[in-house]
Amino acid sequence: MRRALILGVTGQDGQFLANLLLKSNYLVLGVSRNLPNWKNNPLRLSRPNHRIIDVAKYDDLYNLIETFLPDEIYNLSGESSIAQSSSNPADTVSSNVLGVLNLLNVVKEIGLEKRVRIFQASSAYMFNSSSLQLNEKSTLSPNTPYGLSKFLAHQICLQYREQFGFWVSSGILFNHESELRPQHFVFQKVTKTLVEISKGKKQFLELGNLDIYRDWGYASDYVVAMQKSLQADYPSEYVIATGKLNSLRNLVEKTCEYLGLQDDWSSLVRIDPSLRRHLEIECIWGDPKLAEESLGWKAKTTFEEIIEKMVQANLSNVG
Repeated sequence: MRRALILGVTGQDGQFLANLLLKSNYLVLGVSRNLPNWKNNPLRLSRPNHRIIDVAKYDDLYNLIETFLPDEIYNLSGESSIAQSSSNPADTVSSNVLGVLNLLNVVKEIGLEKRVRIFQASSAYMFNSSSLQLNEKSTLSPNTPYGLSKFLAHQICLQYREQFGFWVSSGILFNHESELRPQHFVFQKVTKTLVEISKGKKQFLELGNLDIYRDWGYASDYVVAMQKSLQADYPSEYVIATGKLNSLRNLVEKTCEYLGLQDDWSSLVRIDPSLRRHLEIECIWGDPKLAEESLGWKAKTTFEEIIEKMVQANLSNVG
C-alpha cells in the first residue's frame, strides 16, 4: 500500500486529494496547522488520519516524515489568497517559501530524496497578465506577494531536483473552484451573494471590476492531475488548466441565468473601485497540452457545471 502525506490537507485541494487517494487504496496522512473542522461534510468526502504540524517548524516536520516514511508527498500548504497575501506578505513568504525549504531539507537529511516523490502546488500567478495561452515555457514575472512567494518556492524545487536529484514535480495550477471555497475568493463570493439575493437576503453584489478573465476549473478535477504527475516516468512542470477563458461578467450573467435573475442582473451589481486590486491581473489563460499528452489528464467539469455545483451548495446552505 502506497503511503501519501498531504501538507495542507484542510484546503479544498487537500480535501479532494485525500478523498481521491483513500479511494485509490493509499494510506493517507493529512497535515495542517490547526485542527480541521470536518463535522460538516456535505460532499461526503473520505477523511484521512490527521496531524497538527506547522511546516515552518523544521523539527516537527522532520519527526513526522521520519516516522511516517511516505512514498508520495503533496505540498499544498501555505497562503492561497492573493488579497490576504498583500495584507500580510511576511506570513505569506514564511508559509509558502520556508515550508518548501523545510520539506526539501528534511527529505534530504533523512535520505529520502531518491525514494519519495514530491508534488509542489505552484500557481498561475507566477505569470503576469496575458491574453495568450500560457504554458510551461512562458515567462514567469509575478507582481504580487503571493505570486512572488510561489515563484521562489517553484525555483527552489527546480534547484533541488537539478542539484540533488530530487523527484519533485510542480503543478502550475490555474484558478480552480469548488463548493469548499471560502467566500473571499471571487467565484464563491459571486455565487453565494447571488443566491442570497435570489432569496431576498441581500440586495446587491459588490465587485471591483467585471472585465477580468480567468481560466476557471473544478478542484476535484485538478487533484487527479496532481496524483497523475507523481506516477509519470520522470518529474516535470505541468500547467493544470482547462484551456477555456471566461470573464467575471460571464460568471455573474450565467449565475443569474441559472437562478432566474437574468432579466435584471446588471441592476443587482454595484461596481466599487475600492475593491480593485492595485496590480490587477486582467487576463490569465492556461495551455494544458503537456498535461493532456504526458499524463493523459484533461479537465472534465465545464464552467457552467462548476456554477451549478456551487449554486446548489449555496442554495442548500441558505435554505
